[in-house]
Amino acid sequence: MVENLVDLTLKNVQYPLAENIREITKYWCQKKQIKGEEELKIWKEKNGFNEDQWNDYITRKWRWTKWCMDKFSERIPNYYLDKKSMLDKVEYSLIRVSSENLANELYLRIKEKESTFEEIAKKYSEGPEKQTQGIIGPDPIGKAHPALAKLLQISEKGQLWIPRKIDMWWIIVRLNYIKNSSLNESLSKELALELGSKFIQELMNDKSFDKLNELLE
Repeated sequence: MVENLVDLTLKNVQYPLAENIREITKYWCQKKQIKGEEELKIWKEKNGFNEDQWNDYITRKWRWTKWCMDKFSERIPNYYLDKKSMLDKVEYSLIRVSSENLANELYLRIKEKESTFEEIAKKYSEGPEKQTQGIIGPDPIGKAHPALAKLLQISEKGQLWIPRKIDMWWIIVRLNYIKNSSLNESLSKELALELGSKFIQELMNDKSFDKLNELLE
């Protein structure tokens, strides 16, 4: 159903220029580890693509992105502002242990500078951050656990928080830095695709299909 609705949006979207199709094809072949025209020809035949079907297939993502960018261009700035706090990238240091007593002890050792955060994380942390001396990121804040994300949003650079429980873990966290996001071309495309997905989902949920006319215009 989703695929059919997306295809419906693409019916009036022009194909990219031939040179763009070549670039898209080149990138696709690299990802699929297809070497040369002959291997590509074999792949097309094996998967039942004629030339028109191939052009539809290889440009589908490009055309869907273009449709989303054109349709939601006016909404993207406000959508970005609504989401900005979750898009800003953050680097933080994290230690997680299952014992509250151990967490408190480790916190005091870091606070009193008996050991560095990195030394403690490497030796005691029970999560994958153990391998990076506790350092996580830079990643979008929204990627973190919701409770942790809220904590990071109100943190100052270098702030060390007392242990607190999140799910099954007792965590110690320190904000290293926040890098503010900017609404560049890459992020605009990402947000446009997100709005496109929301639009298709709303269309599927709209039993009266009032929004269908928007695809047929």
